[in-house]
Amino acid sequence: MTEQALKILVVEVDFLVAQKLANEIRARGDEVIGPFAHASDAIARLDSVQAAILDVRVQDGTIFPVADTLISSGIPFVLLTAYDHRHIPNRFHGHGIYSKPSSALPLLDNLHREHDLIARHHETDMAVVVLKVLERARGMMPDGGSAERMVEAVLVEAIAEAERGRRPDDLRAWLMTLLDREFAQRGRMHLH
Repeated sequence: MTEQALKILVVEVDFLVAQKLANEIRARGDEVIGPFAHASDAIARLDSVQAAILDVRVQDGTIFPVADTLISSGIPFVLLTAYDHRHIPNRFHGHGIYSKPSSALPLLDNLHREHDLIARHHETDMAVVVLKVLERARGMMPDGGSAERMVEAVLVEAIAEAERGRRPDDLRAWLMTLLDREFAQRGRMHLH
């Protein structure tokens, strides 16, 4: 058992796999939120989780909207898939991707390690937040140079907004939102 028990969201479409994961999570001393087979059910519970194990394919499509929300919230997660890992968008490649079936133990080790790393670094620490934004940008862009150019544009925009009096309560979430907007509006511009 780890030092701190985590509340772990489980989204898994296969009932037997979900039950096996839930049992292994509880045996390790963590709390299970779920399991759910629909992304919509999982989204309703995101405010009460500290980590997540997500099946890529769920009954209402893919789990990617849930994963995006977890990234924005700074909540660690791992993905489970029975498909080729190449079908998973690049923005998720910085997170653990495991082939099904998988024992819960390596997944839990990954989640606890990520959670502990986040806990050691306060999310208001600018250096840590910028590194997390850069990590996410590297998952969105095809190379490090384009990711760095995109993060630079985000930081310039953040400074401009701060000078206009915008002071976010959650620095990390705010910068992640600016990153998403920059990628959607001008992502291609940063490729050269």
